[in-house]
Amino acid sequence: MLPSSAQAALWAFASAVTFSASSAAAKFLGTKLPTAELAFFRAAAGAVVLVTLWRLVADMGKTKDPVGYVLRCGLGVLALYAFMYALGAAPLALVFLIFLTRALMLPVAARLMLGEMSPPVVWMAVLIGFIGAAIPLVPALQEPEQVWGVLAAMVAAVATAGSQTAVRRLTEAGNAPGMIVLIYSAVSVLGTLPAALPSWVTPPAADWPILAVLGLCGLAAQYTAAKAFSKATVGFLAPLDFLAVPAAAGLGWLLFGEVPNMLTGIGAVIVLVAAAVVVSASNAGRLRQPVKRFAEV
Repeated sequence: MLPSSAQAALWAFASAVTFSASSAAAKFLGTKLPTAELAFFRAAAGAVVLVTLWRLVADMGKTKDPVGYVLRCGLGVLALYAFMYALGAAPLALVFLIFLTRALMLPVAARLMLGEMSPPVVWMAVLIGFIGAAIPLVPALQEPEQVWGVLAAMVAAVATAGSQTAVRRLTEAGNAPGMIVLIYSAVSVLGTLPAALPSWVTPPAADWPILAVLGLCGLAAQYTAAKAFSKATVGFLAPLDFLAVPAAAGLGWLLFGEVPNMLTGIGAVIVLVAAAVVVSASNAGRLRQPVKRFAEV
């Protein structure tokens, strides 16, 4: 069997790929559907799983740490709205670079929410990754048509840092990854539908396969991320988030003809090096310090 660190890295890689695919679908549909409706369709994919609602209800009494669920769902819905808007207002690779600066905030959130201590190599790698992601930020803010998209990506980054740390908190409390995804899916559907209805646009039949990619890949990204967080600390996984950058850049080039500029390319190289440093220099046994106190909440 693979060590926990390798398993966590593989789950994180799967999450990065599926998240990038879902985001590319959202960008493609962004010129046709309102942001609120895109957020709803992304959330509604959970309904595919919610056909097992009876099991969810039966197991509801087994959930632990309700505060963790409030943090996960509230911050997750905010991040969903902001990220869907950013995808339609800025290049895909740039949005991912900005969005993934949440990695700088993850070890801080983990220290405050979980009591996890990350070794210096993790802090150094995360800081280097943040610098790489920030390189193209200043020129992007000078482009009027990209400013709001950049700001929305920043909001999504902050909200997601808290939401992902809450996922780690919930797994430490003993909540199964599937239950975490199911509850978030139900809450996010209820949180996005009211905003989507007033400006609803019925998608043409040709776009339904893309909507399926948007929702199902988004759901897969949540589940694989939850599995990764159940096997390693937030500090260990944070730099691995940057693996989504080359995936997003590749999809942006293939699907939308977006060619990343030199600054974006430099930033991507830096963050990939940061991810490699953590994977090679760390192991989950040394980094992981489970916090069990939430299991009794």
